[in-house]
Amino acid sequence: MHVVPPPGRLLGTHALVIGASISGLLAARILAAHFQRVTLFDRDVLPSAVENRKAVPQGRHGHGLLASGYRGLKRLFPDLERELLQRGAVPGDIIGDVRWFQHGCYKAKFRSGFDGLLLSRALLETTLRAQVLQIPNVRIDDESHVLGLTEESGVVGGVQVSRGQKPAVRVAADLVVDAGGRASRSADWLEELGYGRPAVEEVPVDIRYTSMTFRRRPRDLGGDNGAILAPKPPRERAVGFMLAMEGNRWIVSMGGWLGTRAPLDLEGFVAFARELPRPDIYEVIRDAEPLTEAVGYVFPSNLRRRYERMRRFPGRYLVMGDAMCSFNPLYGQGMSVATLEALALAEALSRASTPAAVSKPFFKAASRIIDTPWTIAAGSDMAFEGVTGRRPAGTDVVNWYLNHVHRAAATDRVVCRAFFDVANLLEPAPTLFRPSIVARVVRACVGHDSPLTIEADRSMTTAPQAMIETR
Repeated sequence: MHVVPPPGRLLGTHALVIGASISGLLAARILAAHFQRVTLFDRDVLPSAVENRKAVPQGRHGHGLLASGYRGLKRLFPDLERELLQRGAVPGDIIGDVRWFQHGCYKAKFRSGFDGLLLSRALLETTLRAQVLQIPNVRIDDESHVLGLTEESGVVGGVQVSRGQKPAVRVAADLVVDAGGRASRSADWLEELGYGRPAVEEVPVDIRYTSMTFRRRPRDLGGDNGAILAPKPPRERAVGFMLAMEGNRWIVSMGGWLGTRAPLDLEGFVAFARELPRPDIYEVIRDAEPLTEAVGYVFPSNLRRRYERMRRFPGRYLVMGDAMCSFNPLYGQGMSVATLEALALAEALSRASTPAAVSKPFFKAASRIIDTPWTIAAGSDMAFEGVTGRRPAGTDVVNWYLNHVHRAAATDRVVCRAFFDVANLLEPAPTLFRPSIVARVVRACVGHDSPLTIEADRSMTTAPQAMIETR
């Protein structure tokens, strides 16, 4: 069955996408409704089978797809869920089927209606790529290295691309989208063309983690689909998460902030699990069958490039996904943000009269999308002793309050659901500071060593919005 985007206003003959990872595939899905043909360039050799590829080193580690991203993908690809389930993806309730231990306590566990799928990054990306290639006017050129942009009179007219060992050639396009990931060269290209560079916000975290896969047995975790064991800031740094995936396997990723890393040998890896805040992961992997060798990954910093604030920007050019903002992967936000940005691109294209009119509304919408996950990732990371970066006013107070939210979410289902609404990017950050939620947090925390006060209750109601407005 072909995946055919609904008809939209035709804006041009040819659109180009740099990068055929998840963000690029989603962009192509949207562009196909507005251009006669769409070409994706990727420098990697793209496998047809479900396997990890060299250009996506984080693909060998645990991945999370938030509820917002899952729902967005189902809108864009109606057959995706069915195909993923047929290929072994594990369905479940994000709250009811997963153990969440954060800030020293387990979250309340109940049937929430937050349906999700657990699967490997390779399965998701391979399945998405196959569905995108079913769109008649989309093609993917792998082993193709984009070297730069062509520009004239304030608009981008295409790219310079080298295929394999062949000399670079110019490929013309009516719209170019950079979905090339964190290593994107857009900032360099724009500077070379005289537009300057975007302002950058960065929060160094030096996340290092190690991952292995194990055989999954029915008795593991009492039948639950996963366990997330997070540290309690400011001094604890080690984190571990174990998630079910296709093939009756567990993906186990462990490490932490500021250089904390699990060993690569099996004995050391299991010993690291034993030192986590709770024993859930250790009790599974201490006698489970390992299926792969351990692999490591390093993530240096949360990085946000402020393209929406550039004083000059060429027409017919966009940047999206990790090329615009790269989040601490331990929060599992990247794929969902890319999906929400693709939906924003669809809206911008539907309203545009020409390709040159797309960038301004898209960047404005993308900035709003990024605000909440950036506040979550950067703000939460700053709760750890030793993490530096520009600290918006109120960060320490907000983190103090959120510590109490985590406590309350252990026993109060309303607070727990509100927390997951925000964490899954279904609601903005200020949702947690509504008076009704603050009141429940106060009641739940009465009698603890740092109870909330009525004065704090009043001051909290505007804190997160202020954080967003200062960015």
